Amino acid sequence: MKTLAAITLIISSAIASTAFAQSTVKKSVLINQSLNKANATMAVGKKNIASTGSINVRNSAINKSVIVNRSLNKANATIAIGQKNIAATGSVVASDSDIKNSLIYNESKNVGNATISDGRKNAASTGSVIFQ
Repeated sequence: MKTLAAITLIISSAIASTAFAQSTVKKSVLINQSLNKANATMAVGKKNIASTGSINVRNSAINKSVIVNRSLNKANATIAIGQKNIAATGSVVASDSDIKNSLIYNESKNVGNATISDGRKNAASTGSVIFQ
């Protein structure tokens, strides 16, 4: 039963985050309004991202769009270990992306979270907007 509970926590953590990779977004509204409690989200290895209640955009083009993150995050552990990793809780992270004429709004509420990044060229953020 404990294994099932752990798998459920991992699946709910993955669903609570929104990620885009190598895509084009035009005239759109991207909204993350998730509730995340007592999750452990981890990325181990090169070029991974661990996110809880975050919006991640990587290698994408966004034009004339609105990105809104209104997640509520309590007692989560978000950890990235290795090279070039990002650990984010309640954040908006844009890596290697082209964002034009767009609005990014982050109103996440974060209480008692541990956001940890270990290794080279990593970022750990809570309630942030990050451009890399």
